[in-house]
Amino acid sequence: MKRLITLGIGAALGYLLGSREGRKNLDKFAKNAQGFWNDPKTQEQVQRATSTVKQQAPVVAEKAAGLADKATDAVKEKAPNLSEKADRANAAAHTATQKGSDATQGLADKASSAADKSTGKHATDGSNASSGNTNVKAPTGDVVSDPSQSLETEGGGPDRY
Repeated sequence: MKRLITLGIGAALGYLLGSREGRKNLDKFAKNAQGFWNDPKTQEQVQRATSTVKQQAPVVAEKAAGLADKATDAVKEKAPNLSEKADRANAAAHTATQKGSDATQGLADKASSAADKSTGKHATDGSNASSGNTNVKAPTGDVVSDPSQSLETEGGGPDRY
């Protein structure tokens, strides 16, 4: 069953990327996706979601730290000889919680600035917006293209090879 699904996906991708009609459909889909992304209602929801994440990150971090403290206390009660290990684990949990909160805050900031760029607002973080370079480096090291630009203006497209 898994192979059949993989075959179907491969056939669909082959049609979309290999035939003229498929590329037209793919271009139409990309145009619709850009229209959806650039819609003011969508951008309003993106802004609302990023602000909610920014506000809730510290709250979630506090709850996680509280749960780590409870777990540490429970371990100390059940096995007094493991109290030192429990304290180290608790400290590690607090550190991980803080790092997670900071990372979440950073991702929310990046998402907010990317949403601002895609709606035409100018970034204030000193990015390369004036040169037209709207590619963003993802945390994984991949380059994420701006969906508001066509592949041809970014160096891709059918005559690339």
